[in-house]
Amino acid sequence: MHIHLRMAGLLLLLGLVTGCASIAAPTYQPSVDTTQVLLEHREARLAVGPFVASVGVPNTGLSVRGNQLSAGGSDGTFSDYLRNALITELKTAGRFDQQSQMRIEGVLANNALDAGAATGSATVAAHFVVTKASVNIYDKTLTVTHTWDSSFMGAIAIPSAVQNYAGAIQKLVFKLVTDPDFVRVTTTTKGV
Repeated sequence: MHIHLRMAGLLLLLGLVTGCASIAAPTYQPSVDTTQVLLEHREARLAVGPFVASVGVPNTGLSVRGNQLSAGGSDGTFSDYLRNALITELKTAGRFDQQSQMRIEGVLANNALDAGAATGSATVAAHFVVTKASVNIYDKTLTVTHTWDSSFMGAIAIPSAVQNYAGAIQKLVFKLVTDPDFVRVTTTTKGV
């Protein structure tokens, strides 16, 4: 009986300790897979314009079991976190050129994170537009859902959810750069 009370007390204390923290999104790391894809057409340089979020889409914080995952973008938004991730990937592959006439802009259309007791998931969607000299050459919404093994214990599930959110962003960027329509317009119409 005393063991059960102690365990319940420990879980309650753990819940209180982790129940109100604010956690910053991790620094985005480029994906090897994305870099390899982007390196296939190094000559096609791209600029990156502004990224915003659709109305009602969480853009500054996501709840993770009572904790708050705060956006890691330079302006404190998840839309800018996605923008910075794309810039990081393009720079890593030598394809970023802010002076290019070919420009990518985006709207964060969905942003959800769930640190489930058994399985965690993050769903991220964005509407990407590529323009060349102000003419739309690509206009598409892409969505990814990333899942991972989670835990009932918050001390395990919360950090895992935070790290896997960045994994969902990696998957979204990879989906963009491997989309056949994106590849076609960004490699046959070279940036300047």
